[in-house]
Amino acid sequence: MFRLSRRSKLSLLIFIGLALLPLLLAGLFILFVLVQIPFRYDISYFTPQYQELYDGPGDVAAALEEVLRTGDSRLYSELTGLRREARTPEANPNMVLTIVLEVDELGYFHYLYYDVRTYRRAVYYIKEVGERWVVIPEDAIFAFNSGRWLVTFTPLAAIWWVILFFVGLGVMIFRGSARFREELARGQKN
Repeated sequence: MFRLSRRSKLSLLIFIGLALLPLLLAGLFILFVLVQIPFRYDISYFTPQYQELYDGPGDVAAALEEVLRTGDSRLYSELTGLRREARTPEANPNMVLTIVLEVDELGYFHYLYYDVRTYRRAVYYIKEVGERWVVIPEDAIFAFNSGRWLVTFTPLAAIWWVILFFVGLGVMIFRGSARFREELARGQKN
């Protein structure tokens, strides 16, 4: 029967803990987002007046063009409908709305805005929330809802596990060779 020493048991527990670390961090991120979601929007931006004013994604996209040109933070707060004020995009009088790039399966309308001088492009997301359309800032909740957090998390977790595997393998080889040297030295004494 194979028995682990006390030191080996501790090392194994540490290794398992380190292997589970990415999953723990992912769980904390999910919990962080799920706690914030119910408190995301300010109900004062979802009155019938706002529902009528922003009853389609095109209305919000046109108003967003004004925000991008002027940097109007009050209008941007109105367009996002968030309880906490999102950072207003930097004013650029050369920005123009060009096209709807895509409407994805999650209901996000991807609008492309374009700087006519520098050719810089920017994509903004618009989605229906509470019977009106809002601009969705690229924050943790957007990353979670759109699944984009997995694009970052998955490769980082895989890299972490590969590094952990090779470090664990190196430690095992080092300890095994140390035991082998000890037994070889004992055998030479006898």
